[in-house]
Amino acid sequence: MSELRLSFPACVIAGKNRLTADDLLLLRKYTFPEGIRSPDDVVVMLALDMLCPEKCAEWHAYFVESLADYIVNRCHPAGSLDTMNALWFEQVFADRGVVRSTRELDLLLHLIDLAPPAPATLIALALDQLAMAAAEGRGPLQVGRTTEHAHLSPDDLAYVRRILKQACCNGRLLLGERERAALLRIDGAVRGIRPQAWLDLLKEAGIMAESLSPEKAALRARWLHVPDSFFLDDQRVA
Repeated sequence: MSELRLSFPACVIAGKNRLTADDLLLLRKYTFPEGIRSPDDVVVMLALDMLCPEKCAEWHAYFVESLADYIVNRCHPAGSLDTMNALWFEQVFADRGVVRSTRELDLLLHLIDLAPPAPATLIALALDQLAMAAAEGRGPLQVGRTTEHAHLSPDDLAYVRRILKQACCNGRLLLGERERAALLRIDGAVRGIRPQAWLDLLKEAGIMAESLSPEKAALRARWLHVPDSFFLDDQRVA
């Protein structure tokens, strides 16, 4: 990054604390007049994102849509994604499997939306963001959660459904081993009672109770979730 030389107006904007809507207009007109078209353009975009601590609200959508268009439509194979695209994304936008920011996570989700079917590695990367947030408190999805009370919220379920929507066929999720393993990692991160909607999703993916940990398999098998001691306590049993 120390050898990077930015042309005008990017060089001026990179030195500012805040990237404004007017700055974005200048970038669109002079720096990226035809959008993101080359690896050098990607480097400039990432440099601006890193060097400007504050950005206008419009930057988020521009960042996501411009880079997604470049990755899907200008990189080989044009119009789709392959395992090489997925590897490149992880190398550039993730650190040890954790996507670095909410903006880059939205880029990942947008890529999955734009070019179905997405590679299994990309699907698993997106699912693992939820597993790591729930289990370790890491990544963009960690905001608002605690590892002591990890649970799956309706937003979490909507997140997983969005990632897997292209795999849905007649009430089943047609997934490979990578995606199924990622779902199990999410399940393993959950503490406490899991929503019925999550159990239904696992069933759609063909993940039965025997695939879960012994403790969770036993919990799922119960019709009524009460401890055995309830039935063994003489004072409770008539």
